[in-house]
Amino acid sequence: MDASSQIAQVRDIDINVVRVGRGSPLVITGGPQLGHPYLRSLDALADENEVIYYDARGTGGSELGDPTQLTFGGAVEDLEGLRAALGIANLSIMGHSLGGHIAYLYASRHPERVTSLTLVDPGPPLSEELGGQLWSAMQAKRTADDDAELRRLGTLAEFEAREPAAVENYILNIYMPFFRDRRTIETLDLGFTEMTAANVVDYEDKLVSTLADQDPLGRLAMITCPTLIVHGELDPIPVEFSRFLADRIAGARLEIIPGGGHFPFIEERDQFQRAVRAFLTSVPV
Repeated sequence: MDASSQIAQVRDIDINVVRVGRGSPLVITGGPQLGHPYLRSLDALADENEVIYYDARGTGGSELGDPTQLTFGGAVEDLEGLRAALGIANLSIMGHSLGGHIAYLYASRHPERVTSLTLVDPGPPLSEELGGQLWSAMQAKRTADDDAELRRLGTLAEFEAREPAAVENYILNIYMPFFRDRRTIETLDLGFTEMTAANVVDYEDKLVSTLADQDPLGRLAMITCPTLIVHGELDPIPVEFSRFLADRIAGARLEIIPGGGHFPFIEERDQFQRAVRAFLTSVPV
């Protein structure tokens, strides 16, 4: 399906946007540190929606601007600025992983703008206990060879120079436990740009450190739109966190993908698409 690209001026930066298909807008917020290319299998949803991807601040084809805006609050403001810049009155939002936090925070702050909310393997968890389970699960899925390879990748001159290919290999090694089948990594091209490579290594820690400032637990009760939460059964992020969210968002439905990992739209595409399509078509436009 044909895709169009544009640059939208949002707050202090230009943001790179890719639009696929026609219909009701479905804005995708992925793990903001990665840029949008890893999400592109979601093009499959563009037969009934206009799927809108964007590179978050400091990634892909978007500018960094003020580095103090690498916060969840800044990410929500960027998303609202993007909506306004694109001239979209109402939108559905799908948030994956860290992008799930951005998605529900946005839905809680702008309920009048959000038609539906889909959270895909959101994380990290908000509780220390579940966070500890995530860390233990990640470690359990790594081998001594994985750790040795990560150390090697981190010492390469290309990595020190933040060359995109070298940084991408480093990040894929870290994320290996998130995949149900580690061979999936060999098929992926994250499409890191120089901008992504310059910021990705520290991006997640900077962002997560600002989550508590947004009162995420308090914001959940302010979400009023239909909500679907999709979670891969074998994701290192405990499924209990998605159950926790589903219990606290009014009317939310939880769909667990048997045997699925953290990237069900890549590794369990058919099951994922069936669940999401059924939800999106059930929501009044």
